[in-house]
Amino acid sequence: MGLAIESYYQALGLTKNASLAEIKQAYRRMAKQLHPDKNASPEAHDQFIFLTEAYEFLINVETGNAEGREPAASFEEWHESYQEQARERARQYARMQYEEFKRTDYYKKSQAALTVWNHLYFFSSLFFLLSPLWGFLFKGWAGFFGGLFATFITVHYWAGVFREKSKVNFRSFFHSAGIIVRTKTFLYITAAIANLVLFFLFTLNTQLTVWGIGAGLLAIYALFFLFLEFRAIHLTPVLRNTISICWIPTIFNLFFLINFSFSSNPVVEKYPFVHKEVWYDGSFSKGRWEKIASIYLPGEQYSEYSWFTVFFDFEAMEHKREITYTFEEGLLGLRVLKKYEFTK
Repeated sequence: MGLAIESYYQALGLTKNASLAEIKQAYRRMAKQLHPDKNASPEAHDQFIFLTEAYEFLINVETGNAEGREPAASFEEWHESYQEQARERARQYARMQYEEFKRTDYYKKSQAALTVWNHLYFFSSLFFLLSPLWGFLFKGWAGFFGGLFATFITVHYWAGVFREKSKVNFRSFFHSAGIIVRTKTFLYITAAIANLVLFFLFTLNTQLTVWGIGAGLLAIYALFFLFLEFRAIHLTPVLRNTISICWIPTIFNLFFLINFSFSSNPVVEKYPFVHKEVWYDGSFSKGRWEKIASIYLPGEQYSEYSWFTVFFDFEAMEHKREITYTFEEGLLGLRVLKKYEFTK
């Protein structure tokens, strides 16, 4: 097994610590050399097929970025279920003219990912290179010298722009970005970020314990899979993943968003508080983060809802000893925390 995987890396001229961008770049470079339409060698056909097989294995298995199916969990599963499919796709690409092959979605996605990555690398390198300017604009000469130091310590990062003679092509960048945003990977990442925002802004501002939130989410998953089993519905792996990763968490968080957004009957509650560090050891010796990140309310009020007593606006908490909560009844019957304020 180890030798077979090693041979995949060797086919692309890479080592096992190769990045995703390096894998895509190596494939495009080698595909141009080995495609039968470009290479008249009798071995080129088989070499191109093995190259494409190697590429698909490294992308779909090692990065988990499968196209149209779940990634294989191991080389054995790849060998048993997907290897021949990859070879058949490679044979189809080998029969094409090279320019036709370059127009396939398979090649375009590889090209698009690297184009976007190269442009993002260029822009981030430019940011570090111009750190003295940003520092001077925001903090004067102190910021200038701080930015100069930041530029110096990141030289190994941004120097690659000059070594590789990176170029910017906005038309190519936006075209490639358009291809990327239509991929399932982008959908999954976007859904995950959106659900994290919804969770922290609305779900955690609902008066439910962590067990209640967890039980609610698990109940939705259980009902979904029981429904599929009861109705004997067979979903493709891609659709199942999309529903599990994107739609179920989104529906769950939207429930709390609706409950929060259409609430009424405000109730104001005021409590004196102390920082938890004071309650535990009577000192402020453990540092700023631990000192002011969370508070203790009399009688352990809301101790079951720790997110009602943990805050990130540190300066607003400092030197204050009273908190005012405004609660409302949510549209769907769950009590929500609408706002809070620290006072002396």
